[in-house]
Amino acid sequence: MNAMIEIDKKQLTALILAGGKSSRMEGNDKGLLQINNKYIIQYLHSLAEKFCTDVLVNVNKNVDQYNDLGFNTCEDLMTGFQGPLAGMYTGLHESKTEYLITLPCDGPFIDESYFKKMILLDKESDINVAFDGKRLQPVYCLIRKGMSKSLESFLHSGERKIDKWFDSCSIHHVDFSNNEDLFININSEEDLNKYKNRIETILSNNG
Repeated sequence: MNAMIEIDKKQLTALILAGGKSSRMEGNDKGLLQINNKYIIQYLHSLAEKFCTDVLVNVNKNVDQYNDLGFNTCEDLMTGFQGPLAGMYTGLHESKTEYLITLPCDGPFIDESYFKKMILLDKESDINVAFDGKRLQPVYCLIRKGMSKSLESFLHSGERKIDKWFDSCSIHHVDFSNNEDLFININSEEDLNKYKNRIETILSNNG
């Protein structure tokens, strides 16, 4: 096994991905989901602040609303809702730290264990990506800022698939097989209703 390094808070920026179309939520912005007047994204933002020197929120609509919530926002450098890789590229470009850790706005079950495991990086790797025991969770990753040029070239070639970009990089799988529920996403109103009570408990316990 190669030597591992622990990423210090001062070296790390978090990027919350909230720049999608939210098509399965009938156009409602998933980044602005609320339960009992509490925003899921505020919980994720507060959690990320514990481990990161800065937290960026990648958005492509309702920018004023996000700014009013006090978030440091960044809009995609590539127009037209180009997908999560475009958001990651923007985050790498905008961040001032050596590493970027990503998480989507619609994953309310992320907790401290995600950050504690993801900030341990194999010295020979450029990217950590979460593995839930069955498959990779590619929007949950940690990326060296130096990978910005590689990602820029990939996107300018017309490619958009995260897994395909990962194939060209040195990646390390971070095993979360003992807690795959961390990566449950709220993709629809049905999902929101299904998990409402669990999410409400998390938000209530975290301010």
